[in-house]
Amino acid sequence: GVRYQIYAVDDGHVLFMASEQAFWKNFCGGVDRMDLFEKWPGSTYADHARNNTELQAELRDIFRTRTCAEWLAFANEANVPIAPVNTPQTVADDPQFRHRLPFYGIDDVGAEQLPLPVYVEGELPPTPTMAPEVGEQTDDVLAGLGYDADRIADLRSRGIVGPSD
Repeated sequence: GVRYQIYAVDDGHVLFMASEQAFWKNFCGGVDRMDLFEKWPGSTYADHARNNTELQAELRDIFRTRTCAEWLAFANEANVPIAPVNTPQTVADDPQFRHRLPFYGIDDVGAEQLPLPVYVEGELPPTPTMAPEVGEQTDDVLAGLGYDADRIADLRSRGIVGPSD
């Protein structure tokens, strides 16, 4: 419904989650719009159903008046469930995410990425490594299959594997 969806704010988006009447009342009081609560108290589903375009338009206008940080501060003060909608950049800039799940760098793993956020026996999985370059492990693989250095050199010289030496 319109009381549980993403809304554009001044600098991004937030997820508004006031589907419960108590949170809805807190929101309306906090933004000084008790008229919205009186008109749509949330006692029936129709009050906040998806097709309530009138309420949705009101909420769109209200949410555009503040930044994400301002809405999060409001949410804490007014006891209203509102969460930021993160993008890769906002996650990268968020101090809590950086502390808990620091990005692996391009030089470390070949592409900027987040670690797997699952702890196993209290530990994060090991840091991934970069994929090998094409042909980087050919000699090791062939040696593991029983080929000696002369045979591998012969395969290379005939262009069967990798570049010739």
